[in-house]
Amino acid sequence: MPRITLFKKILIITLLLTLLPLLASSLILLLNLDSINTRLTSEIADTADIQASESLQMRAQHVAETIANFLRQCENDLLFLSRTPLDQQNLLNFYEIRRSEIWERHATHTGPREVRRQVPLYRSFAFIDSRGKERIVIRDGRFLTPSELRDVSTPSGTEFKSEDYFNRIKQLRRGEIYVSHLTGFHVSKQEQLAGASEPEYAFDGASYQGVLRFGSPLFSPDGSFIGMVVISLDHRHLMEFTQHIDPGKNFSTVFPSYQSGNYAFLFDDEGWIITHPKYWDLRGVDDNGRQVPPYSAKSSQADIEAGRIPFNLDHAGFIHPNYPVVAAKVRARRTGYVDITNVGGAKKIMAFAPISYDTGDYRRHGVFGGVTIGFQVDQFHDAARKGSRMINRELREHRTLSALIILLTALLSALSAWLLSRGISRPLRQLTDGARRLAAGDTHERVPVTSSNEIGNLASSFNFMADELERRKQSLLSTLDELRHSRLEILDERNFKTSVLESISSAIVTFSPEGLLTSINGTGRAFLGSETSVDMHFRYVFRSWGNLGDRIDRVLSTHSGYGREPFTIDRGSGMTYFDVGLFPIGSDAEMGLTVTMRNETEKEKLREEMLRLDRLASLGKLSAGIAHEVRNPLTGISLLLDDLHDHAALAADDQAMINKALAEIERVERLINALLNYSSPPRSDFRMGNLNMVANDTVLLMRRQCERQKVNIQLNAGELPSFKFDPEKIKQALLNITRNALEAMPGGGEIRLSTTSDAERVTITISDNGPGIREEDLPLIFEPFFTRKGAGTGLGLSITQRVVEEHHGLIRVESTAGAGTSFILELPIAVNP
Repeated sequence: MPRITLFKKILIITLLLTLLPLLASSLILLLNLDSINTRLTSEIADTADIQASESLQMRAQHVAETIANFLRQCENDLLFLSRTPLDQQNLLNFYEIRRSEIWERHATHTGPREVRRQVPLYRSFAFIDSRGKERIVIRDGRFLTPSELRDVSTPSGTEFKSEDYFNRIKQLRRGEIYVSHLTGFHVSKQEQLAGASEPEYAFDGASYQGVLRFGSPLFSPDGSFIGMVVISLDHRHLMEFTQHIDPGKNFSTVFPSYQSGNYAFLFDDEGWIITHPKYWDLRGVDDNGRQVPPYSAKSSQADIEAGRIPFNLDHAGFIHPNYPVVAAKVRARRTGYVDITNVGGAKKIMAFAPISYDTGDYRRHGVFGGVTIGFQVDQFHDAARKGSRMINRELREHRTLSALIILLTALLSALSAWLLSRGISRPLRQLTDGARRLAAGDTHERVPVTSSNEIGNLASSFNFMADELERRKQSLLSTLDELRHSRLEILDERNFKTSVLESISSAIVTFSPEGLLTSINGTGRAFLGSETSVDMHFRYVFRSWGNLGDRIDRVLSTHSGYGREPFTIDRGSGMTYFDVGLFPIGSDAEMGLTVTMRNETEKEKLREEMLRLDRLASLGKLSAGIAHEVRNPLTGISLLLDDLHDHAALAADDQAMINKALAEIERVERLINALLNYSSPPRSDFRMGNLNMVANDTVLLMRRQCERQKVNIQLNAGELPSFKFDPEKIKQALLNITRNALEAMPGGGEIRLSTTSDAERVTITISDNGPGIREEDLPLIFEPFFTRKGAGTGLGLSITQRVVEEHHGLIRVESTAGAGTSFILELPIAVNP
């Protein structure tokens, strides 16, 4: 008798066993057809709801991210404009360039027509001076005339009669940005509909003319506030993000249907709706600039009928409790969806997502507001209804077929179960136990092979698999160890290179062959600004670095000119010296260009200071030698002239001439004494004292000379701490500066001495209202022997500078031609003599 293989056994028994589940399922279906139909229909509907809700949620998140990026772009536009010369041509060019598409409806004599056109992003640009006066304004494509310019320093003078952006921006620091909430005059229901029954049919009605204002303060090079730049985002471009969303089959539309419930809208972080098919739902102010109250349970019937009911989700709980919930979740930066009913009574699912944004007032919650997309619930259930009809038809056919099959399968099922259990259960149990031990990690366990049929072959294959698993396990463990070691080496090498680049005091910046930035270290960001990022073009990166961008362009285009060159630039606080190197990456810069920048300013200043000190030291030695050599013969000449002067036989003219000679000799002696004091100054005597006393003594010593010359001298003494200094030398320095000021005002004037202090230093300022110092003389005034006075030695300010430096202090001068001069002396309180 031929042996029946296991394959045949399983095939025959499986055919029999497939009838048993069919019997059971048929009996169950016959008893529970109605409940199954209802449950399946409900599950299909629930699944459709969930899928549609998640799809709407993803779309809302995408729109929210797009709006966040758009707002950041508006900030970039503002910062770019604030760094651009604010003349009419620049403003007009920027206004015309920054455009975006508007898709809207226009009424014509043949009916409504859809129009797509490019419209400026901003309704207006304005430059406002420090007093709140508009100086240059371009609005709706034209510059306002002087008679149209406003004083916006008070809210009543603004366009919408209630805006306080001037005072808000005035309080900001350099580089900070103010962003307003949506502002505009409220549009009532009658104004929008203009006789139409619904918003989608209102082609001739009024539109909402609102703006979002972005502003940044402007400062002069000395840090004083000089005004601000304000750009006003046209509200229509915000409407473009939600107005054309159709969650239904069309996906997009020129204007959504409010009654259908299939539309999207935006609300801000305060809960106010800022884009919506119904313009009367948008936040706004009345003609007097007052905020129109939100629609609430307390709104009057007259306001409701007139459409003076802007919508705020925080106050809309009486319409549906989920509206305030959505506003709260968005402020908590959460996404999701809720069931909701709108004012029109449409039941729908509403998905929402927060718009991440933290500039200005929006920093409070970290969101600009939220995006919501709604879709009517009934339209989700078409698939469920179709499925229910199909199930009913199939179940009717199944009843008939099941009744016939049940009778034929009953006897065969019992016999098939016995045969299958006896022929396959025991060997399969052995394989199951072996597989369980193998899964538990015992790769040494093997299954005994007791037959030569398919079960025996299966056992042999199982044992072979166990052997192979053991071998591969060991190989895998070895490979994992090698990978772990390689990963650690790669991480160490990468961290080492990163640490080296970040620790270098030079800026290292690399560009691709196309001129796009590929990497930059920390020093490079310190030189070029923290906003510098990868993929910026080198022209933009070095936009404020003179001709450096042209040099890089020349090197990239000609593949020559590599190497280091000195580079000097005025960055607002004096000349800055750099050593700039350009080096190719790869052969002929085929992989890009490396730019290195090292700040040589301190080194250059040190070199200049060393030259100055060498020059002063040489000058001091020369002056001391000359003074000693000249003083001895000069003393003899003076004695001879005194003796000659005492002879009575001399004529009066001769005696007058001898007196004049003696006076000139005295002046030479004073010059010699000054040279000796300059070349060999006495050692400073530091002791505790109050600088106000020295300043007061200086005023008392100079008061009589000032009164004779009709110069008013006064002291404004502040509260000063006692600290160590040399009173005599400080008094000498103050007298030198005060005498210079007095000599500069032969026709009278005013000299003011003032003292102030902080935690680290004491400051004394000597100011006059004389003719000032010529600009070309300012770098030379502290040089020895420099003077514009015929009788001066030119050593007064040099000695004064040295006295201040002996106190480890700082002296600087501010002078304006025709307006006077101020010398500022800063002395540290904690000085080490």
